[in-house]
Amino acid sequence: MDEMMLTAGKEATAKLPARATEIQQLMSSWATESLAQKQTTFEAFVASSPGAVNADVAAVVSMVLEQAALTIEDIKALEMWLLMKTPEISDGNNFGVDVQQYVLGELAKIKAEVITMLAVVSDYHSGRAAALEKIVRPTTKTVDEESKTAKDKDGKTEVTSSKTEKASSKDEPPLPDYVKQAAALDVKAYHGAYLKLTDLRNAYFKAHLLMSKNKKRLTDPRGDGEGARSNSMSMF
Repeated sequence: MDEMMLTAGKEATAKLPARATEIQQLMSSWATESLAQKQTTFEAFVASSPGAVNADVAAVVSMVLEQAALTIEDIKALEMWLLMKTPEISDGNNFGVDVQQYVLGELAKIKAEVITMLAVVSDYHSGRAAALEKIVRPTTKTVDEESKTAKDKDGKTEVTSSKTEKASSKDEPPLPDYVKQAAALDVKAYHGAYLKLTDLRNAYFKAHLLMSKNKKRLTDPRGDGEGARSNSMSMF
């Protein structure tokens, strides 16, 4: 188990720059349209297809969710690697251990920021659904009753009734401001996804800097295991 956790941590450390580059490539595929142009496009979509899912926005927010989940997994692997590299408590010579604890604290902050991104899909769709309730006209049902009379074999008159349900809806255009509101939510989510990917890219880069610049202290905090002890007392 120890070797498996150490290997996972080493692999996560090694791929930090590659993951930052991968997310940067996802960002470079973003459309070059301005937010004002996106607003116009999304307004036309909402007006023409009220109630329909905006597939473009749904795709990018789902992308953020997937990337955030991968980032959390990698950060947790780094944390476990550092915990396993932390030596037993002893008097003196604890500067390297302090560096380990500092890096662990920074990784915890990064992870906490990324965890909030796991709600991006549910937050987007719940907010959009609330806005669309003001646009999508619900179908109403009307009931028509028809009374019928009939005589039984004894000549008595019986009254029977039947019900007929008809579905109807008012074919009225939604208020323009409601259309703009729903489209604005799409624009916000679309641009927000880009910003979150930026944060994820930066998270990987920051983690890479923390791990690479403090590699010696993190790997051998007391200088009694791997290689000669560094003379540098700088944490960065």
